[in-house]
Amino acid sequence: MANKFSEQLEKIIRGGSRPLGFGQYAAPAKPRLFVLAEAQTMDNGIKLKGIDAVLVPGPCKCPAKKSEILMGCSIRENIEHKGCDFVVLDLEGAIVGIEENTARVLQIGGDLTDAQLRALGGLDAAALIADAGLGDSLIFRDLLAVQRLVDFYGKTLLLRLPKIYGKAEMQALSDRGIAGVVVDGAKIDTAALRKAIEELEPKKKGKEKSTAIVNCPPPAAHTEETEPEIEPDEDE
Repeated sequence: MANKFSEQLEKIIRGGSRPLGFGQYAAPAKPRLFVLAEAQTMDNGIKLKGIDAVLVPGPCKCPAKKSEILMGCSIRENIEHKGCDFVVLDLEGAIVGIEENTARVLQIGGDLTDAQLRALGGLDAAALIADAGLGDSLIFRDLLAVQRLVDFYGKTLLLRLPKIYGKAEMQALSDRGIAGVVVDGAKIDTAALRKAIEELEPKKKGKEKSTAIVNCPPPAAHTEETEPEIEPDEDE
């Protein structure tokens, strides 16, 4: 389903293309992580620097005027929303009452099974906001948890961050294949976050390594070649 949220998200994570025509020397935009910040009010949210989207708790009435920052609200059943580019729902949210040009974004905790995560990929959602339970410092188990979310969901995944990690840790999270991050705008310096993200290298698209299991049939039994029998000469 085409909508402003999906189009802008795709443009950011894929990177901009080089302009066509003579005299156009602008370099294409480098792919980067999408930045979504949570705020208590829309007025506070759109003042945050370096973000691509702002999310406020519902009910909300997003301003009708166009903005480069995507605006959305978190809703549940019977909560009003108007003028949003996207709405965020949990798995208990209603599937009706949302306009066609408004993107649906699902949010989950870390308690879903592998099968449930895989099934989420079949739902009509523009992205998934996931919480991997990350702490103040990252360990390999955290990376494993993030990789599990990315692999089983298989679509656009936005990861909740409790803080701005160091460059190596941020790069490790980016390399897992996440599409973006979600932060609390009241606790995180979003301008510093954006700067840290722009310093990351895009995930390299290397060749997939896979181990093929081939069942080879047993070799055929060796048969000795026998010399053809020579018929005796009739004269003998």
